[in-house]
Parts: sequence; structure tokens; C-alpha cells
Amino acid sequence: MTEFAKETSDQTNRVAEDIAALKEDVAALIRQMKEIARREAGRVSQDAADTISERAADVYETVSETGRRSADRISAQVEDKPVTSLLLAFAAGFVFSKIMTR
Repeated sequence: MTEFAKETSDQTNRVAEDIAALKEDVAALIRQMKEIARREAGRVSQDAADTISERAADVYETVSETGRRSADRISAQVEDKPVTSLLLAFAAGFVFSKIMTR
């Protein structure tokens, strides 16, 4: 083999080795990126779940407080006007029973 052919062959082999190493590096980089994406997706999912949980707790607290206030108001009205409250409850029950029997 001539010196030129040998040098060209050596350079070709080194380029091929460099390309193979580059392929391995790219494959390793892709694996790392996938792992990072998985971890970030898990973190983002956990953050979203935490946010939803906090908002649900806030909504529950608001609804509970509104329900308590409504119950207090109804209770106060029943204490203030027991006969009127009894008649209203009777009328509401009567209307409801008529609607349900149809």
C-alpha cells in the first residue's frame, strides 16, 4: 500500500471512529434528555396536583363558610318567626310532593 493510501485509510478510520463516538454521545444525550423530561413532567404534575388541591381546599372552605352562614340565617329566622317558617316549610313540602307525584 502506498503511503498516501495508508494515510487516507487511517484518516478514514479515525473519522469513522469519531462518527461512532459521536453517535454514542448523541444517544447518551438523548437518554439524559428523556430522563430530565420525565423528572420535570413528574415535578410539574406534582405542582399541578398541589395547586388543584389547594384550590379545592379553598373552594371547600368558601362553600362551607357560606353554608354555615346560610344555616345561621335560616336558624335565626326560624327563631324570630317560627309560625311563618313552619308555614313556608309546609308549603315547600306540599309543592315538592305535588311535583314528585306527577
